[in-house]
Amino acid sequence: MAADADVDVYAARLRCSSRMELLQEFVYATGCAAVDAKLASFAGYFESTWVSGAFSPQLWTHFDHLGPRTTNVAEGFHNSLNTRFGMPHPTLRTFLDWLQKCQYETQSHAMQLESGRPPKPKSSVYVQLDANVQSAKLQYRMNIGNVFACIFPSTDSWEMFRLHTSDYL
Repeated sequence: MAADADVDVYAARLRCSSRMELLQEFVYATGCAAVDAKLASFAGYFESTWVSGAFSPQLWTHFDHLGPRTTNVAEGFHNSLNTRFGMPHPTLRTFLDWLQKCQYETQSHAMQLESGRPPKPKSSVYVQLDANVQSAKLQYRMNIGNVFACIFPSTDSWEMFRLHTSDYL
């Protein structure tokens, strides 16, 4: 069970990374042969599929993404669908009436924004969270930049990389 938790931690670290070229060299040695074998297998799969395979990091990494960090907008939209219909499978007439009303509301909102109406302000909680995320990313980049700034990095560079990456995550 602990071995699976170690693999999950490794996978989480990979998902959050934007420095895939560094992660290809970043070897986790847990001391447990079963865990190391799973990590090596997972790293091979990850590299062949998500780094050099059909799904390049530009498609899935969100490290440099400045937009929404979650799918809450889509989830809220789907929740509103369920609430407005009051049933999982509405009739075609009910759905078309709703679709027409939704299109009108969206078009009206777009016209209001185009004519100068300010968008709904972001909650102060989310403004602070965004600032915290950006600050953490900047600090991580600075720490990693300091570790690998030299042509001949020190012998403990990878350990420092692991430490700063663990702190960031």
